Amino acid sequence: MSVTLMRIDDRLIHGQIVTAWLADSRAAAILVADDIAANDPTQKMLLQLTTPQHVKLYVETIDEASKLLNSNTITESIFLIVRNPKTANQLFETGFKMDVINVGNISNSKSVTGRKRLLPYLYLEKEDVENLKQIAEKGIKLDVRSVPSDRTIDGVELITKTY
Repeated sequence: MSVTLMRIDDRLIHGQIVTAWLADSRAAAILVADDIAANDPTQKMLLQLTTPQHVKLYVETIDEASKLLNSNTITESIFLIVRNPKTANQLFETGFKMDVINVGNISNSKSVTGRKRLLPYLYLEKEDVENLKQIAEKGIKLDVRSVPSDRTIDGVELITKTY
């Protein structure tokens, strides 16, 4: 198994994922690593409905996703999607490695403590910033883009300017 793209997107699977990111990733399968979605049959069903029929979908808890990522269980090329920077960092802490992570949509609507707007599609709380910094400290590039055709924005520079 190879992960061709890893993305942080609090909407998980939606139109941009299906029409742009999936093609850009050239993946044969999507792995959603998210405790909420994995434990909610309705969310799993909705994610399956939004996934093209020719694409295999895995919706797993963070622990199960970590086991899959650190084994050779999945044979397809994978597009990995997580809901937030904390989950991404948890996966990296288990030994999973990527050179680049795409930091996509993180909305203000799911804020616990109040998010600060960095871009029209990117709002971060202090915990998000801490996790993104920890990811960058592992040598992983933070590629901030909403869609593949956007210009890449360096996540570390963006955070440094804003926080």
